[in-house]
Amino acid sequence: MRSVAIAKNLRELRGGMSALELSRRSGVARNTIAALERGEGNPTIDTLYALADALGVPLAALLESAPASPLVVRAGAGTHVEGAALEAELLERFERPGVFGELYAIRFHAGRVREAPPHPFGVEERLHLLTGRVRVGPVGEAVELGPGDYAAYSGSVPHVYEALEDASGTLLMLTGRSSR
Repeated sequence: MRSVAIAKNLRELRGGMSALELSRRSGVARNTIAALERGEGNPTIDTLYALADALGVPLAALLESAPASPLVVRAGAGTHVEGAALEAELLERFERPGVFGELYAIRFHAGRVREAPPHPFGVEERLHLLTGRVRVGPVGEAVELGPGDYAAYSGSVPHVYEALEDASGTLLMLTGRSSR
């Protein structure tokens, strides 16, 4: 039911912002916002766009329902990309207010190095290494990781992935986005 999705999404997206502040930013009456958050009413597209714009999210963020069951990606079922130094499997792309992310299972090939060009401004990478040893991070500032280690670094500068031995881990790439 669309009204249930709108109610849940509006409450979640509003976060710590008061209904009064959302009303001020959107031009939508506070009573209307309260009714929508209760799953009542039949908002016009203009009302929904005003709320989405005030929250800095696309219209779809108010309309879409979350999957009814947990997201499951079976081993090997993600989208694969390969290179000489590593191979990655895209497990999930996600979007939340102010952030876009990609989650990868990644395998590094021993003795190989990949010097990656900068991603767009604001991209951050987080690597949790499960097995093996690697050096990762900004060129000239790379750090060595072993099993269980975690590193967070800017992907907006030239960065390196160097496999000191065969290794595997989970890589999360986050891109912050300013609101509209």
